[in-house]
Amino acid sequence: MALPFNNPVSQCMPGFGSPSYYGAATSGTSNTSAVTIIIGNLATTPTTGGTAFNVSGGPTPTSGKWHLRLVGATGTTALSLAVQVTDGNTLWTVATVPVAAAGGNVDYTGEFKTDVAITQVWFSVGLSTGTSSLVPIDAEVSLV
Repeated sequence: MALPFNNPVSQCMPGFGSPSYYGAATSGTSNTSAVTIIIGNLATTPTTGGTAFNVSGGPTPTSGKWHLRLVGATGTTALSLAVQVTDGNTLWTVATVPVAAAGGNVDYTGEFKTDVAITQVWFSVGLSTGTSSLVPIDAEVSLV
């Protein structure tokens, strides 16, 4: 699966007010490897197939919602996930998913509120075991 999301995470944000920024990126990895997807204010990593969340130079966001989708993993895949935010100097972890069997498809979402002036959101995804040759991973954020 690849971007775009049909139902973006910003649709379910009434508790955060109107989301000002939206960013997304897509990547992939094979089993027994790891990948970091970065959605930044000006660019994404990987650079293709992504949308930065603040290219207009608006005020720096401090909170929001994240969404990660992983498809096509084998039933024996073990998944670990850390969601982090940075102000450009320090990384803060705002969510973790303990290592668990991923099954074929995974769809996680979460929210966070920080005092950090966010310039990037990092999704560190680790896969171990299993036999999939490529596991597509999509990530998105909606920030205020």
